[in-house]
Amino acid sequence: MNLTKYLLLATLALGSASVYAEGGGERSREFWQAFREDQQRLYGDRQQAVAERERKAQEKAREVARD
Repeated sequence: MNLTKYLLLATLALGSASVYAEGGGERSREFWQAFREDQQRLYGDRQQAVAERERKAQEKAREVARD
C-alpha cells in the first residue's frame, strides 16, 4: 500500500469514529446528573442524615433511661 491509501484509511477511520461519538458528551452528563439525583434521593442530605442519627440515639437513650 502506498502513502495515499494509508491517509485515506486514516481519514475514514477518524471520520467514522466521530460519527459514533456524536452526542456522547451529552449522554455522559445526563448519566452523571441522574446518578447524583438518585444518590440524593437514596441517601439525602448529609446534615439531615446526621440529625436523624442523633434523634434516634436520643430516643434510644430515653428508652434505656425509662427501663
